[in-house]
Amino acid sequence: MPKSKFASTMKNRIKCENDIRQKYPVNQLWEWQSKQICRPLFVLHDGPPFANGPLHIGHFLNKIQKDIIVRYKLLNGNRIDFRPGWDCHGLPIELKALQENKSNSNDKDPIVVRKLARQFATEALEKQKTEFQSWGILADWNNCYRTFDKDYIIDQIRLFWRLYQKGLLYRQYKPVNWSPTVQSALAESELEYNDKHISTAIYVRFRLQNNDLISKLLSQTNLGNTYALIWTTTPWSLVGNQAVAVNEKLKYLFLKLSSTNDIYIVAEALLNNIKKFSPFSNNQFEIIGNCLGSQLSGLTYKHPIYNDQINYPIITSDHVTDEIGTGLVHIAPAHGSDDFLLSIKHNLQCINAVNLTGHLNCPSIESLHGRNALDKNDGIEGILKYLNSDILHHYELIHSYPYDWRAKKPVLILGSQQWFIDTTRLRDNARKYILEDVKIFPEGAGKSFLSMTSQRPYWCISRQRYWDIIEHLIKCVQEKNSIDFWWSSNDIKELLPISMHNQADNLERGKDIFDVWFDSGSSFNTILKDFNYQADIYCEGHDQFNGWFLSSLLLSTGIQMRAPFSNIFVHGFVVDKNNQKMSKSIGNVIQPSDMIFGGGKEKFHENGLDVCREWVTRESYKPQCKASGEDLTKSYQRVFDIRNILRFLLGNLYDFKPDKHTISNENLTAIDRYIAYRLYQTLTTYHNDFDQYRMYHGLIAIEDFIQGDISSFYCSVTKDRLYCNPSNSYLRRSTQTVFYLLLKCLNERLAPVMPYLAQELYNELYLIENKEKKINDIFENKFTFLDKQLTEISSELTSTMSIILHLRNTYHGILQNRRAILYDIVLYLSDKAKLQLKQVQDVLEKHPSTIKLDFWHPLEELLQCSHVHQRSLSDLENDLIEENISSVDLPLLDDKFNYIMKIQYNSLHLCPRCRLQISENENELCVRCFSYTQKS
Repeated sequence: MPKSKFASTMKNRIKCENDIRQKYPVNQLWEWQSKQICRPLFVLHDGPPFANGPLHIGHFLNKIQKDIIVRYKLLNGNRIDFRPGWDCHGLPIELKALQENKSNSNDKDPIVVRKLARQFATEALEKQKTEFQSWGILADWNNCYRTFDKDYIIDQIRLFWRLYQKGLLYRQYKPVNWSPTVQSALAESELEYNDKHISTAIYVRFRLQNNDLISKLLSQTNLGNTYALIWTTTPWSLVGNQAVAVNEKLKYLFLKLSSTNDIYIVAEALLNNIKKFSPFSNNQFEIIGNCLGSQLSGLTYKHPIYNDQINYPIITSDHVTDEIGTGLVHIAPAHGSDDFLLSIKHNLQCINAVNLTGHLNCPSIESLHGRNALDKNDGIEGILKYLNSDILHHYELIHSYPYDWRAKKPVLILGSQQWFIDTTRLRDNARKYILEDVKIFPEGAGKSFLSMTSQRPYWCISRQRYWDIIEHLIKCVQEKNSIDFWWSSNDIKELLPISMHNQADNLERGKDIFDVWFDSGSSFNTILKDFNYQADIYCEGHDQFNGWFLSSLLLSTGIQMRAPFSNIFVHGFVVDKNNQKMSKSIGNVIQPSDMIFGGGKEKFHENGLDVCREWVTRESYKPQCKASGEDLTKSYQRVFDIRNILRFLLGNLYDFKPDKHTISNENLTAIDRYIAYRLYQTLTTYHNDFDQYRMYHGLIAIEDFIQGDISSFYCSVTKDRLYCNPSNSYLRRSTQTVFYLLLKCLNERLAPVMPYLAQELYNELYLIENKEKKINDIFENKFTFLDKQLTEISSELTSTMSIILHLRNTYHGILQNRRAILYDIVLYLSDKAKLQLKQVQDVLEKHPSTIKLDFWHPLEELLQCSHVHQRSLSDLENDLIEENISSVDLPLLDDKFNYIMKIQYNSLHLCPRCRLQISENENELCVRCFSYTQKS
């Protein structure tokens, strides 16, 4: 049997894959497919990763998953548009650029920072691009997009202007998440919550002023000082206090201290909270009255920080609860969303307690002004000393607190002038599109997307780092190829059209820049303009439900009243063998190169790309995608086994020419016809799954079919006819016909996941087909589908194979790993079962009438026993006492085919040629082999 190149083992996979990548470059394939204009177009829009450093295992999983989708669609008859993109704006890149240049952002003006960031992003982008290409990603690498490209910026400005014209944009002073570390507003998606943050929690008293009103509430006169007792975990925010809020429906108590006659107000439901510390411990107080929160409205108090003459109000609000604290909440409008809404309702001032760098902002109090508000040894300590006896108790509280996800430092809520998108006008339509027009895979993943879309009250799209004369601005961008002139222009007139030069003295240059999610979320407006601004699919990690998916959806809803995608596939995050997220600080980061080429802490095999792609397919749909040596070893073994099985099929086609030796569908033997039908069923499952982006399920269907139906069953039962029958015999050619179909169809279905193995096998099949033209790329073909005649089988064959498989399972269960061919099967049958078995044999033995078949026993062939004996059930009692019974099996009787099986050792001898236990004499050929050797 001639050896093919495919007959090599899994060794040297790296070299083999590199050779294939050189011989069949993806750029060449891309150019070919882009010219197939008659094919329906499939658009995968690439979510732009940050161009801020080396690629990691998450990048690998993301791009490989996209490549699997693209290659499947190509083989399925589509033309593809897939333009890789990069997000080249934003703080992560600027910080990285400054770090690489050993610079500090405080001593760099905006234009210098932007130039450094652009230079750094360009270099990082090219390195990432090279590595992506080394992974064999099929994409339009000559037409990538970058968010700092001139045309991209122009489209983004126009989109901003259209949103403004639709009334969806507004500029307002609002509390926003603010990172004092990087001095920028942050979107909710740019926060991560630290469950181990330590805050200084305080109970502080605010002295009330309305003694007459309090006297009426208590029906007492000559009262001592009365205080509202407040609990807060942000002592620094007291500098911005403007009111105290109570819940009008809660019951509040007046507590009189026995030691000082001072009176404190606290919610009844939270009394136990304060009984834990002095001066309320040991019941050193008496309850002298109570009232509802609504009765406290109208009282006023002295500011806890400032010694001014202003009476600050007690107001009511539903956001006050009896779950924590004292039931009285201090209101700082610049530092909380609920607080800000109350300031609008009650006309309160909105004063920032801290400045943009996170330092206390109270110039009139020298001992506090300029201190670090979040530092317990600085600003917090200063406030504790300043308030002195007004703080009744303080302690450290461990709780969840928002951090800047890049700087890994605490954030503040800070009042600031920002640009906002009014998402309240977009949410209902956005939800409608998700529910009615967009399919989200895997199934069930869209629930969180709906939730996030519903909950977002507004979207702050501006950022502060040193942004409407739109058409003039666009013209300047076109001329100067950059937006940098906005900052570098010395004269503001350069930013205005000539007709507005006379207004230059009355205008101020804005210093805002676009939020990074506005940057990337607007990509559909540029990249998809040739495709009616809608992609067939977006494919990213599940964190993008609150990031790129959501920003893209909201912007598209605002501009074109529909989603920018028809489908979303969301993959999980890569974790280590302990299900921990990859982190440099933990030291569990896995480099893609280690997984591919071998080595690293996990001591990976030299897996090559096919194995890693198999791992991606099986893991990507999970919320957590485990990457460990053990998991990759399993993938390696599966690919190794598949390769060996396909090699066996290929090795038995060395003398098969499809145009000469193919047996017609109607003339295939029963087992060959049945396996062809099972192939059809498997391909149907595969395509249903891949079309619904259940790639993992489709791959498992193919792998299970190869390992089970083909390897464990079909290859085993046909070995004898392949190796021992004459080369041009009907039985051998029938099986070769199906082997060829199996190889061709299964190889094409494996190709999206294992393109290198598939190309190797395709090259060998190409030679078998004896085609004269140059071997092309496997992806220049379309999927092969079976003739309609093979997509269904008769009820007789269905029933026959059901009985055969049942008998076979029973037989091999009795054997318990003993060699099957050494034994005979004895079947005890009812009269009805005998007729049924006769029908089974008739179906199995069916073959063309023009062909004479000797020595063929299809029942024994499929059961893989030496011989099958039939007896009546009435003989069972006598046979059970015979000594040569090896085993008896009494299965549950089946209504359709009742039988009892026993096995017994065959007394014949092993044939040296076919290795079957059918020779009359030891070391002599059986009758069949003797006949064949004489003829040859």
